[in-house]
Amino acid sequence: MLLPMIVTFYHIYPQALNVAGSSFILLSGPLGLALYAYHRFPFKEAILLLAGLAIMFLTFYMSGWINNTTTHMMFGYPRSQVAWFFSSYLIVFLIFAIHKRPTINTVLLYISAAVGLQALIALGMNTNEAIHDFFFSLQMQVEYTEAIMEEGGSQRVMGYGIGFFGAGALSGLGLVTISYLLIRMDLKPIGFFLLVTTYVLIFYIGVFMARTTIVGMAVGLGLIGILYLWDNKANIKQAKTFFLSSIFLMIGGYFFVMATFPHFADWAFELFINFVERGELTTTSSQGLSGMFRIPKDVHTILYGTGSMDFQGTDVGYSRMMYWVGIPGALYFYLYQFYIAKLSFTKDWGINSISIAIFLYAFILNFKGWIDLNLVLFIIFFYFMFYKYYVYLPKQEALQKTIGDIKREKRALNKMR
Repeated sequence: MLLPMIVTFYHIYPQALNVAGSSFILLSGPLGLALYAYHRFPFKEAILLLAGLAIMFLTFYMSGWINNTTTHMMFGYPRSQVAWFFSSYLIVFLIFAIHKRPTINTVLLYISAAVGLQALIALGMNTNEAIHDFFFSLQMQVEYTEAIMEEGGSQRVMGYGIGFFGAGALSGLGLVTISYLLIRMDLKPIGFFLLVTTYVLIFYIGVFMARTTIVGMAVGLGLIGILYLWDNKANIKQAKTFFLSSIFLMIGGYFFVMATFPHFADWAFELFINFVERGELTTTSSQGLSGMFRIPKDVHTILYGTGSMDFQGTDVGYSRMMYWVGIPGALYFYLYQFYIAKLSFTKDWGINSISIAIFLYAFILNFKGWIDLNLVLFIIFFYFMFYKYYVYLPKQEALQKTIGDIKREKRALNKMR
């Protein structure tokens, strides 16, 4: 279990491990591609996703060509997506090799554990200098320099290989996946305690890294509520136990982080402080978002963008995409994420809800910044491809063969009579 855990962790946090001056997916992506080629390029659905990535790359390239601009993002983003795609294949292959018949819950446990491990390491790095120096020596030193960490560390908890908006987004992702597991998975007492404890750890360390973690908590609780009310496979008793036990753990966690990071408290809990004092669910950063939502005004930018992923005076993901590749390109960017989720759908809408929740979570986050969570949606996609082609279809073929054998035996008996 250790190998897929390590690969999953560095897949989600690739900059946490320096590989020849680049991130971890420089290693895991080519390994996954080699494995995929060795397996003779399975899964026709995978071709659809790669074709979709090719169209996206063409969209970015055409915008740059029309505007006579060339940026790192034009080639870097599609390249990273392809690397995450094949890295996801490697992860799911390892999970199936070790667990034989894993469920989607197994995959989500690995993802949740990776986010929980990040929270634990971040806690250690920010409270112990030796731990900080060790993990800092492992991560990329290109964009994530010591100066950036020192500057950010004076304002918030800095993660291992990630910080700021991305840290909050991934912490919130962990809360979404754990929420699904708590309502859909039958857990033993020790497993339940570990999962709830991990939830509390991710929440508090995540909030002290970036307050967007709260969005993940909200989406996760919404997912629990929907499954609680309308899913006949939901573990109602376990959900009730989660809400009761989390109250005590949240209180304990609050006192712990307040004792550990008191200087970050006003910033981290600004949302809750404003709600108690003024009845407003707002923060300093959220109040400025309305003015940052910008739409291009000239026809050329609306259709083709500027070909550059510059700041453009806004952090809002939707606006940045529109200014980069135009409104058609921006729509494709978000629809592609939904398409990945859709290819993972099964006949069980409760299972489908986790892919939908992750897509919606990323979609909501783009009101604050620019992000996608394809790196996780790819993992879920490949799980269902492995299950479909290596578990479900062989079962169906075996069942049809058995039914055929029974029919032949009946015909033979009838002839004898």
